[in-house]
Order: sequence, then C-alpha cells, then structure tokens
Amino acid sequence: MEVLRPQLIRIDGRNYRKNPIQEQTYQHEEDEDFYQGSMECADEPCDAYEVEQTPQGFRSTVMAPSLLYKHIVGKRGDTKKKIEMETKTSISIPKPGQDGEIVITGQHRNGVISARTRIDVLLDTFRRKQPFTHFLAFFLNEVEVQEGFLKFQKEVLEKCSM
Repeated sequence: MEVLRPQLIRIDGRNYRKNPIQEQTYQHEEDEDFYQGSMECADEPCDAYEVEQTPQGFRSTVMAPSLLYKHIVGKRGDTKKKIEMETKTSISIPKPGQDGEIVITGQHRNGVISARTRIDVLLDTFRRKQPFTHFLAFFLNEVEVQEGFLKFQKEVLEKCSM
C-alpha cells in the first residue's frame, strides 16, 4: 500500500481510508531541545495564523488549557525565555489556575508567527502525552445496535476482501 494514496473504502455513502498506524516514542522526549537554530521563518506558513497589527507591532493569541501552560513555560521559565529570545517576541501566559489566552507580541510579523508555531508544536506534543479522561460505553445488547453492527461488518468484509 502506498502511503500517499491509501486504500479507500466506501460504506453507506462515506469514504474511509485504510491507513497503517505506526507510533514512535523516543527515549528522551522530555529532554529534547525542540528549537535549535536561528530565527528564520522562511519554512513556516506565514498565512496559517491570525496576526493582527497593533501600534506597538504585531500580536497573536493562542487558546490552550491551563493544564498545559507549565509545558510552555518550562523549568524555571527556560522554554518561554528561549522562544522569546530566538523569535524576538514577548509571550504573556495567564497565571497558574487561571484560564485565558496566551498572547504573543513582537515588532516583526515573522517573529510572532515563529513563536506561535513553536507554541503550537509544544501544545500538540504535550496534548498527545495526556492520559484519556473519558470513557465511552454503548449498550451492545440493543437489537438495533446489533443489527447495525452486523450490517456494517458484512459491508466491510465485502469491500476489504476484494
């Protein structure tokens, strides 16, 4: 199977992709230095985020749960300081226990976009590490559910056995 063109399965007017799932974990994920290098924004999508121009420069906001603020700040504020220094921006994070937006301000639009991209990468990385918080249960002994499952199973087996 080709990665860029996965097999498509059509069931009840809906298309499903049949993708292989491979997750990789690294031994020293937390010690990893995410941002090595200079502040060049040439590779970053400059139209991906809303950046508003203010009299003082540029500004962008990021919504994130307060649980993840500590990952952006880092130990003794090191991660936040490093992002601010490399992108020449100022990052304002609400106090612990308070909800709100993370505000990124800077003199240059590319710096604000770069900081926003780095924060999004951090948030995405640590969101994936969070344990599941909800459990979803279905009553499988209901006749309608069982009939629907058997119909779905039959259609999947017909489509996938080609």
